[in-house]
Amino acid sequence: MCVEYYGILNFTSEPFSNSPDPDCFYESAQHIKCLQNLELAVRLRRGLNVVIGDVGAGKTTLCRQIIRKFSEDEDVKTYLLLDPYFSKPIEFLRAVSEMLGLDTEKPDITEWQLREEIKNYLFKKGITDNKLLVLIIDEGQKLPDFCLEMLREFLNYETNEYKLLQIIIFAQKEFYRILKENPGFADRVNFSYNLQPMTFTDARAMIQYRLNIASEYGDNRSVHFTFPALWAIYRATGGYPRKIVGLCHQVILALIIQNRSRAGWTLVRSCIRRSKTGERPVRAAWVTGIAIMTVVMFFGFEFGYERFITAVEYLSSHEAKSTFSPDEGGMLKESENGIAVKPPDTLAVPEKVSMEPLLAVKESLSMENHSAESGPSLPVKELLPAKHCPEVLGRLQIEKDETVCKIAQIVYGRDCTPDKIALIGVANPHIKNLDWVIPGETVNLPAFPSDFCPASEWVCWVSVAQKDSLEDIYRLYKNYPKRSFPIQIFPYWNDREGLKFEVILKKSFADEESAQNAIAELPRIISSGAKIITHWDENTVFFSSVASH
Repeated sequence: MCVEYYGILNFTSEPFSNSPDPDCFYESAQHIKCLQNLELAVRLRRGLNVVIGDVGAGKTTLCRQIIRKFSEDEDVKTYLLLDPYFSKPIEFLRAVSEMLGLDTEKPDITEWQLREEIKNYLFKKGITDNKLLVLIIDEGQKLPDFCLEMLREFLNYETNEYKLLQIIIFAQKEFYRILKENPGFADRVNFSYNLQPMTFTDARAMIQYRLNIASEYGDNRSVHFTFPALWAIYRATGGYPRKIVGLCHQVILALIIQNRSRAGWTLVRSCIRRSKTGERPVRAAWVTGIAIMTVVMFFGFEFGYERFITAVEYLSSHEAKSTFSPDEGGMLKESENGIAVKPPDTLAVPEKVSMEPLLAVKESLSMENHSAESGPSLPVKELLPAKHCPEVLGRLQIEKDETVCKIAQIVYGRDCTPDKIALIGVANPHIKNLDWVIPGETVNLPAFPSDFCPASEWVCWVSVAQKDSLEDIYRLYKNYPKRSFPIQIFPYWNDREGLKFEVILKKSFADEESAQNAIAELPRIISSGAKIITHWDENTVFFSSVASH
């Protein structure tokens, strides 16, 4: 029945199943690198290996893939432990013994006996039978401390040349804390890999790959995702494979229901809004369209499609971090081995990103042409910026011990992401390396809209100061008392006020009374100029997200 359902689009199987099917595994550069290093470490019998990543980064799929790879070798025996949470040591030992095929039915069996049986089994299989034994643990962040101690003990079973048991742990990022709290176990890590989200190019290729393998002819001839649609999917999911698969599944269902075969930007955005169950539709969604389409048209018309692909790849690239190393205090930490963000040498960039070419943006909507197959495109007025929307927020001079990344966090809120740094780089072609800026250098801060909506209908914000220039507000921010409520710069623009800069409290308030109580707790010199903001003009464009929202 499911195949008949997808047969409408000439699929022989579900292209975006949420199960970790090894056949749907897309071999991105970082996933292949991780698999190759894991296989090498296991075959060299180096002992303990760790793969850490966020939820949805593809750890479980990698786990199934490594099992599949070793299943082809008769000399390798793999054992998978899916849920490693145990309340007692003997429960863990029984689980391991059962996986190894040992007798655990004796009612009075002790922990010591179980340890001995496991040890004897490892020596027999690893030395006498010359088998390679691999214990793979998924959801490793659930491992209690006593399990880590037992795993450390298993790693002590070795010959003069190699470990008898190879262990691979797939875990979420909480595992870093566990490793720091158990340095004796952390010291045993031979190979580690920090699994990062996909780049835009990999995400795009993964979507096409899944469409191809699920298609009737082995290559997708029925369903087409437009380039703006792919970019919208990538931006909404952050490059996490599980989120990409989930959103693409919703898009495919929408195509089937609407009897269409072409997924455009409008369709993807509607799927994104529907997937946010319980959230209010974000009024500022069209602002995201401004940013996306402006960047698309800027690079597309100025440099051509191929160079734009290069620029997008540069904006979205993250090199996977793949080693653990001791820090100065001797504790284990995540090593940073990312690619420095800098524009490609072949890409000539202007002094600033232009918001002017409205006609070009309008023409670009032909990519979302409202044909009978694709449905109506988003109205032009929803994608075009207002006439006088600024191109830059202002200029700031780098002071000693400051970095472009720190300034970006203060001005734009949230994390210092590669795409923000990349756009700052485009606006500052005079700076060769944004990671190393000489004090006294001036940095232009471009005005790229944020998709953040302050939801003023049901929350209140407290502004402690307002200025007309970025330089003035930044100076005020730097002199703000450190022990008061956390603050941040919040730039915005509308027809009535023009470009304004507020310094607001990061915390929002449910009503005016609680906001007023917060103002009362501020130092008098600050509270005297504070005000409560309960609404924003309808056409307001925001250039920052609230970091703690």
